[in-house]
Amino acid sequence: MSYQKLIEEHDRIDAALIGLTNILERPDRDVSAAATALDHLADELRTHLAHEDVMLYDELIAARKPAFASAVDHFNQQFDVLRRDWDSYLEAWKPEQISANWNSFRTATKLMIERLAERVAAENDLLYCTALQAGVITLREPQVAAAA
Repeated sequence: MSYQKLIEEHDRIDAALIGLTNILERPDRDVSAAATALDHLADELRTHLAHEDVMLYDELIAARKPAFASAVDHFNQQFDVLRRDWDSYLEAWKPEQISANWNSFRTATKLMIERLAERVAAENDLLYCTALQAGVITLREPQVAAAA
């Protein structure tokens, strides 16, 4: 896993957050577009977390470097809370609930978007730098030689 790949995944998550925000800011109520954008965001997060959980947290913990232990523990604790809240949010906001409670959905979604965006930024700024310093991730993906 590389810093480059993790940042690319975060860029896709940020784009999904922006897309969902744009739908929420429209003057018209578009439940279908909102549900589709929410599904897309959930897919991007699932893909990213499958890489990050296995390749990053476990490796950082295994590195057992005291300088990183506090940062990793703090990120794990924060992430556990956010993950539980995200799972509850997804369970609460199926298309039927979005349609029936548009204003509440908009409010809850804007708050969740803010939390997810803050988490992405914190990982970019702190966690990934820590992983680079610990040698847990590389800066870039290895280049594959072209076939002769």
